[in-house]
Amino acid sequence: MSGTSCDGIDACLVDIIGSGIETKVNLLAFETYPYSDEIRKLVLDACQPETGTVDRICHLNFLIGRLFANSAKMIAEKAGVPLTDVDIIGSHGQTIYHIPDIPPLIKGDLGGLSRSTLQIGEPCVIAQETGVTTVADFRTRDIAAGGQGAPLVPYADFILFRSNTGGRAIQNIGGIANVTFLPSACNLKDLIAFDTGPGNVIIDRITEIITNGKLKFDVDGKLATSGRINDALLDQLLSHPYFSKQPPKTTGREDFGIQFSDKLYSEAKQPASGGLSDADILTTVTAFTARTIAESYKRFILSQYEITEVILSGGGSRNLFLVELLKGYLSPAKVRMVDEFGIPGNAKEAIAFAILANETISGNPNNVPSATGAREAVILGKIAPSMQISKPRIVK
Repeated sequence: MSGTSCDGIDACLVDIIGSGIETKVNLLAFETYPYSDEIRKLVLDACQPETGTVDRICHLNFLIGRLFANSAKMIAEKAGVPLTDVDIIGSHGQTIYHIPDIPPLIKGDLGGLSRSTLQIGEPCVIAQETGVTTVADFRTRDIAAGGQGAPLVPYADFILFRSNTGGRAIQNIGGIANVTFLPSACNLKDLIAFDTGPGNVIIDRITEIITNGKLKFDVDGKLATSGRINDALLDQLLSHPYFSKQPPKTTGREDFGIQFSDKLYSEAKQPASGGLSDADILTTVTAFTARTIAESYKRFILSQYEITEVILSGGGSRNLFLVELLKGYLSPAKVRMVDEFGIPGNAKEAIAFAILANETISGNPNNVPSATGAREAVILGKIAPSMQISKPRIVK
């Protein structure tokens, strides 16, 4: 998969035994294959209504499909596993645009407007290039069932992290941050999951601005340590209507992407806003991510449950300054890294879509309606078969 940060393709090879909630998962190999600067720019341009032209998206759909296919080949080679021994490829694709609420964009009787979403990375290209049956485009079926198409990782989080000894918040901090809360000894229907808000997306963009493009992200959060949190700006950011919205809810670059970040930076530099320094702006938006995570727990989880521990994953878990802020805001809950569970910080989301692909091929519903708002549990994804159609080896 490639996430909201659009920085590259996370690829993993996993050995999956069985299906359903008792599935056993063993990670064999993981690697991130970065996008070139040219590819990243093409993707980011495609995400913007002003520059995301139909010809650009049409071309990128096949180009990204080839890049995903190459990543599948490389991760199998890294693990020393022939592609002929791989049963399934699960591909989330690259999100270009996501509309989780019914849009007020089109007038007239069109048979009813709908939520919608668009991921590119053509699965037929992946299947053709690799010779492996490919499951992709997971979000669309959930939206067809009345959901928001996200978050989809809660099903995998339940399989990987449920516990009988306390409530766990599984917090991923990618471009967008999302949480799955698993009450102690919970069933699948008991979990709570939603996007908490921006993860790295604003931090990355502000870093890019203040370094004149030399850095694409704040390495280890070092730049943010040189500034101070501006309370006025932080309070202004926290007033965004997304944070008071009740789950199920999801967000993306459409709310907190380049346009939002550029406007934020421009206004913060104005004398009327105090003419903040670059360092103070970066420090404040880093605190913004941490506070939105903590505040969402208070609003939507802690009123019902106790959180014993928080398990961090995603690129944001490598931002040491962000992690320290989270530890302070989330105390007394213990903050742990997903690496402690044998999963590299950036690998969890890719593993999740391998699990979802396995469930799709096995014929099992794999969304969580309480998380997405769907009317019912459905089987996610579209299947692009290999030339030799055969059922995967499912070990019961």
